[in-house]
Amino acid sequence: MADQPAVLGPGNGSTAAKILFIAEAPGRFGAGRTGIPFSGDKSGENFETLLAHAGLARQDVFITNAVLCNPLKDGNNSRPTSAEIKNCSGFLRLQIELIRPRLVVTLGGIALDAVNRLLQTRYELKTDALRPVETPNFILLPLYHPSPRVANWKRPLRLQKRDFAKITKLIA
Repeated sequence: MADQPAVLGPGNGSTAAKILFIAEAPGRFGAGRTGIPFSGDKSGENFETLLAHAGLARQDVFITNAVLCNPLKDGNNSRPTSAEIKNCSGFLRLQIELIRPRLVVTLGGIALDAVNRLLQTRYELKTDALRPVETPNFILLPLYHPSPRVANWKRPLRLQKRDFAKITKLIA
């Protein structure tokens, strides 16, 4: 396993990207092992499929996480705590300031919570998914996470493909 994910490495994408994706945290079989967001696991495969469907590639975007370490419990992935999100919020703010994206896409509720902390807002995935929100510095687009669990229970991959198609329209 990688000691820590690359915060600003080539695996995150382009620092000149117009689109910034924020996910939850590095998964133990994905970024927690490879150091590259959305790689090495099924969530990564789904993400690649969704990117391709939107006509995008990794080099076109920047990908990061709300929490930069892999929160494990009993050796398994664990949902990041509020304290972990708070502890990493400064890093997330700096990444957004460095990248200066036109569009920030949050993938899942944890990522949206992290951005809510920065913006001092209260958007919720259940009610605000797919709804672009103009902020002073970027457009925020909350989407569902491409994990197999979400694809099987909350938002099927076929619908997520439609959701990702919205991304290219927003930056056009």
